[in-house]
Amino acid sequence: MMGFDQRIIDFNLSLTLLFFCFLSSLLGKEPLGNSQYPSATLVIYNQNVGDSRKLAAYYAGKRNVPFENLIGLKCSTEEIITRSEYKKTILEPLRKQFDANGWWERKKDSQGNLRAVHTKMKFAAIMFGMPLKIQSTVSDSSKQKSSTYRGPGENDAASIDSEVACFNMDFPRLNGAVSNPYFRSTDPGGTPDILLTSRIDGPNYVTAKRLIDDAIAVEESGLWGMALIDIANLHKEKGAAYKIGDDWLETCNGFYQKAGIPTLVDRFSARVPKGFPLGKDIILYFGWYTQNAQGPFVDPAFQFKRGAVAAHIHSYSASTLRTTLKNWSGPLLSRGACAVLGNVYEPFLQMSTHLDLFNARFLAGFTFAEAGWIATPVFSWMQVMIGDPLYQPFIIKSNIEAGKDNDYKAFSIAVLRWASEPKKLISNLDKAATSLKSGKILEATGLLMMSKGKYKDADEMLKKASLLYTNSEDQLRVCLLRAQGKMRGGDKVSAMEILSNAVKDFKGSPGIDAVRSISEQMKKE
Repeated sequence: MMGFDQRIIDFNLSLTLLFFCFLSSLLGKEPLGNSQYPSATLVIYNQNVGDSRKLAAYYAGKRNVPFENLIGLKCSTEEIITRSEYKKTILEPLRKQFDANGWWERKKDSQGNLRAVHTKMKFAAIMFGMPLKIQSTVSDSSKQKSSTYRGPGENDAASIDSEVACFNMDFPRLNGAVSNPYFRSTDPGGTPDILLTSRIDGPNYVTAKRLIDDAIAVEESGLWGMALIDIANLHKEKGAAYKIGDDWLETCNGFYQKAGIPTLVDRFSARVPKGFPLGKDIILYFGWYTQNAQGPFVDPAFQFKRGAVAAHIHSYSASTLRTTLKNWSGPLLSRGACAVLGNVYEPFLQMSTHLDLFNARFLAGFTFAEAGWIATPVFSWMQVMIGDPLYQPFIIKSNIEAGKDNDYKAFSIAVLRWASEPKKLISNLDKAATSLKSGKILEATGLLMMSKGKYKDADEMLKKASLLYTNSEDQLRVCLLRAQGKMRGGDKVSAMEILSNAVKDFKGSPGIDAVRSISEQMKKE
């Protein structure tokens, strides 16, 4: 296999061309590099929060955003505000700034509403310290205690970010969601009447600042590692309306397979269990459906790989960001995620961010904010994106070098190059793993074969991976994958035997709880 018999692999031309072919099949257009966007990026901070001002200056310096693009607003220091507060302290001051700086041109549409037809600003980075959400104006005497129970046409609760995203549109009535003209677009940079918002935020200032540093660092090297998909099978319990969530996740899994990103897929109805040995290379996590983080995501020992992107579908996943344990967005950020998608209130599933569409655009090299809003059907609603809006880890580069993450780069090259020749693909991956002494390549190959239903061949690859791994966490993960492969292949007896042996072989390991949990789930099937 040419190139894989050397420790240093010539990635520069082959990987770039292969990724270009894959991304073109997803999209058909090449995204713009984010170096073009700093002058079109607004930085919004809270003058009443010292760390908000400090973070705004830090971000502007790191991204080369002009000083005049920083806007300080005097608003509440609380995460939740009223709509009147939003209008007085955020909306109206922003519009005044746009008027004063000549940043937009607005005209009336056919309904007589003012809309921007041209704007200099395309992105907005909302800083730590800015309010997060607008509370519903449901009367205190109403039996309806939260926005959850109001229909989408009568609900005036929303995330601050979603409101700012459509502040260019001047609607007389803001109750309910507003259609997003950028939804499903294939064009970078948004449209004149929207602002591509994302907030640099988190449980604390240190976490928020890390999002900036991680994004910029990972853009230099690219994002290489494994994906984790946690499918809930909710439609079996709650009805067909919930199938769309699992469909999104299945589609994401398909994208990762085609891109050569090794993917762990949990198909049990319960979430990924406590103690599951995920390792240190998870770069993408998408799953659902519990109110609060659980399993590995509340374990301080688990950390995402630098630059990771994550989302857990739940109505209140981002109800607050000032937490490391409650809901999902805060905990995911505290576990090292660099960019997270969430909801501040009930969004209704089909009106939330479509994770399959988000992944299609993000893998194609669009920025985090572009991919997020392309995948979101409505504005003035519940969605929030936490991370650098310009974060762009999958942009096509002309100088991807060997060195760090060679295993994942080699696997991706092989998958993209020999996708139509499966026998040659497996043979070359086997040779690459032998040459590089890489358990990671063998594990990735086993996962790929499992996804194709070739469970016997996958088991052989996983056994070989276990022999090359020296870390007990990696070895235990391979055992669990082998058991799942046996189970999916119809050999429940062998699956249970592997798990039984793992309890003895890995006695005292933090992952034993996961072994027992998976064993119990398999017994029920």
